[in-house]
Amino acid sequence: MFMKKQIRTTLCCLLLLCSTTALYAQQGLQIASIFQKYGNQKGATYVELSKMLSKEWDITHYKSLKLDKAAKALPDIYQCLEADKQNAKKIKEVITNGEIQSGYYQLPALKGDINRFILFRNGKKGDATLIYIEGEIDSDDLVTLMFSKE
Repeated sequence: MFMKKQIRTTLCCLLLLCSTTALYAQQGLQIASIFQKYGNQKGATYVELSKMLSKEWDITHYKSLKLDKAAKALPDIYQCLEADKQNAKKIKEVITNGEIQSGYYQLPALKGDINRFILFRNGKKGDATLIYIEGEIDSDDLVTLMFSKE
């Protein structure tokens, strides 16, 4: 009985530690609420990777959320993007009829070499994709990685 309680306590501590790490990765960002609110909804595809993804690209944290029917979520997404991009460097942004169709933003770095990026795309078929990337990768390498045909 004591062993079961100890294992349960250890698992709870590990889960708490993992959730704290995920929150730290997006500290102070409004988009964190989008991943949390819409990540488990029907029609959503949510992916989170928190380990070194590539020694070549140095991505240490990746979150993506694709919503198949994004119309209801778009006001929340736009509000969060507007807040987060205030402190970001705009790499590329496409606006149609006053709304962001796609955006690529570099946020202020964490702990010196840790770069952070937000990518957003509002699809023509009613879908939307929101991505958060963190690591030592720079914006040029990220563009190369995203658009390479390998």
